[in-house]
Amino acid sequence: MVGYERRLLVLVGLIALAFLPLLAASLFFLARFSSAQDRLDAVYTRTVILAHDLRSEKMRQNSLVPVIVINGDKGLLAELERSNRRFDLIVGELKTLAGDAETRAALDAVSTLQRRLLALQRTGVAQRLDGGTMSGANAYFQKNAGPLTSSIDAAIDRFTDRSAARYQAERARNQRVVRGVFGVLVLASLFAFVFCAFLGRLLLRLVEQKRSYDQVAARLAEREKAISLARKEAVEVVAHDLNNPITTILFASENLLAQPGVEDQPRVRSGVEAILLATETMRRLIRNILDHSKIEAGGLVLARERVDLGRLLADAAEQFALSAARKGLNFAYAPGGAEPVLDADGSRLGQVVANLLSNAVKFTEPGGTVSLTSRIEGEAVLIEVRDTGWGMTPEQAARVFDRRWQGEAAAAHGNGLGLAISKAIVEAHGGRLGVDSRPGEGSAFSVVLPLAARDEAVRERA
Repeated sequence: MVGYERRLLVLVGLIALAFLPLLAASLFFLARFSSAQDRLDAVYTRTVILAHDLRSEKMRQNSLVPVIVINGDKGLLAELERSNRRFDLIVGELKTLAGDAETRAALDAVSTLQRRLLALQRTGVAQRLDGGTMSGANAYFQKNAGPLTSSIDAAIDRFTDRSAARYQAERARNQRVVRGVFGVLVLASLFAFVFCAFLGRLLLRLVEQKRSYDQVAARLAEREKAISLARKEAVEVVAHDLNNPITTILFASENLLAQPGVEDQPRVRSGVEAILLATETMRRLIRNILDHSKIEAGGLVLARERVDLGRLLADAAEQFALSAARKGLNFAYAPGGAEPVLDADGSRLGQVVANLLSNAVKFTEPGGTVSLTSRIEGEAVLIEVRDTGWGMTPEQAARVFDRRWQGEAAAAHGNGLGLAISKAIVEAHGGRLGVDSRPGEGSAFSVVLPLAARDEAVRERA
């Protein structure tokens, strides 16, 4: 369910990532074509204004020539020349605004005709000013200037028509592009809306299914909790019932060992000691089962007290030195010299050390070595149990603290709960339990406990 929802969210994200570039590109093209349309409008407006000015200058020239012919005023010749220069400047500016060769060719035709007209005007005016008759001048201008003036007006019309047609074509093209971009945006928006609606409906169904699954999971969790509680109670009842006969066996065995003359009967003493050892093993297994049940139920509680770590390790070393000697092992205990007094659960820490030493003795062949050491490292105390036993592969070492896993060799020697329980106890004290092991070279289990809760004074072991 969670993986399916994640894939849906990834799909939504990909679609959003695909839609955002499309939206950005559309906005970019819209802005670009809007700017292009603004420039096109400005150029066309300026072209229309200049074409109007061009016609005005042409009309001004057409009005000046008759006045000069009638009055013979040479002063108006300078005004005619200035008008012609303005005409040329306007044509030049129009050429810079022209966007295609045909438009510039129309303006070149206007310039050519204007230059011819200007030459005719100068000749006709010179003849009049040199004493020619008015009727002769009028005949000259009607014959030569009239047709050229009409040709210039026609050329200007062609230019303005060409400019207007080009403007309309460009405007229509821009409008088509804008409509196309808007169409793409509308289609993309419709697709996104439909897809989001589909995903929304699908997610609602998934939420409803998840709610149903959560309800089922809650009921299963309650059922599992009830089963776990019942199992814990059953284990406690069985353990309690087993403790009574085990205590009786221990009491009877210890009394038998205390009887006079037992020292002179090695076989009897050896048998009773074997019974004691087996009974202690049974008690430890029962305690492991009870502790495992408490850990699963979240009921592991520490009874903190002042614990002399040196005394605790010495007692454990004394207890297991005998077991190691019986199996033909070399046992070494090397205290750290100065041991802290901890605020901890002494019984639980002793259980951890006992579990580690018991495993070391159990999985080491006769002639091997088991050692217990301790030392202070920085703000922590390190307790280490080493052996020269079977060892483990890296894969086995990675799973050795798992309550649901046992090595094949270890499975024949116990219920496999000791290390898992020890790890839970150490972590409840704020420490950590680790292992370094190699097949055929033995194992080293290390317990690291923080010293934050120790007494400020560190005293020598008693």
